[in-house]
Amino acid sequence: MAWQRQRTERRHRFAFLICALFLAAFVGLTWWVHGRDGASQAWWEEVKEQLQPKRLQQRLRAARLLQDARNALDRGDLAKAEQWLKQVVAIDPRNHDAWSLLVLVLARQNRLSEAEALAAKIQDQRAKAEVLLMLADLAYLQREWAKAERFYEQVLQLDPNNATALNNYGYMLAELRERLEEAEKMIRKALQLRPNEPAFLDSLGWVYYQRGNYREARRWIEKAVKGQPNDAELRYHLGMVYWKLGEREKALRELRHALRLNPNHPQAKEALEQLEAEEQEREMRGETIQT
Repeated sequence: MAWQRQRTERRHRFAFLICALFLAAFVGLTWWVHGRDGASQAWWEEVKEQLQPKRLQQRLRAARLLQDARNALDRGDLAKAEQWLKQVVAIDPRNHDAWSLLVLVLARQNRLSEAEALAAKIQDQRAKAEVLLMLADLAYLQREWAKAERFYEQVLQLDPNNATALNNYGYMLAELRERLEEAEKMIRKALQLRPNEPAFLDSLGWVYYQRGNYREARRWIEKAVKGQPNDAELRYHLGMVYWKLGEREKALRELRHALRLNPNHPQAKEALEQLEAEEQEREMRGETIQT
């Protein structure tokens, strides 16, 4: 009911203001301790702007609209979600979640050119990098390699230490068998930023696979599978490495496991059919599977 919503909003506003008072006291004390140098003054002005009652009310309204947009997305109402998300970014231009969701809504409607134009308008560099990374990954999934490369390059210009962008860009190059030395450098940098990340370990292994260094590929991809055993793509990669190394029984096991995890994995399905056909021919010739 309307009166219940109004009462809830008043409670939220009151709680928000109480928290703001405590935060203001803490910030004031911190500013006094660190002195009134130029950097502190600039920081203090930013904090004061954020703590103004009007600004707090705007952020509260933005948070409520963002939740409404998420609810609309859950219902599949993309038009309503888009409407509310545009209001959120108008009220709170630094809201990374709102920008990302808005681009996602446009992408789900196959309006990628609009999403790209929207990304160009984002002022906050971190939010812009996150949105461009989403566009890069979408372009990669649609096999638009040149567009994906352009987006990844833009992300890394804004955020050179974006581990996900470094890994995804490097993996795309490995998939295309292009600039493998550059791909390795990017993926190794991603691993320095986030050591032992299974997806990154797999990407490095896949670079070695594309180079034909299957033993080194095995070392990295086995580590990746150990860290994330229920990923169909990692299991597929490991199966392909075993196949190249002549460990055909292990290859069959991994490819079958990949398809159990994802029955619609086209590369794993194709590879398994080919390997099983080869094994039938080997059995007919009286040969045994190498383990």
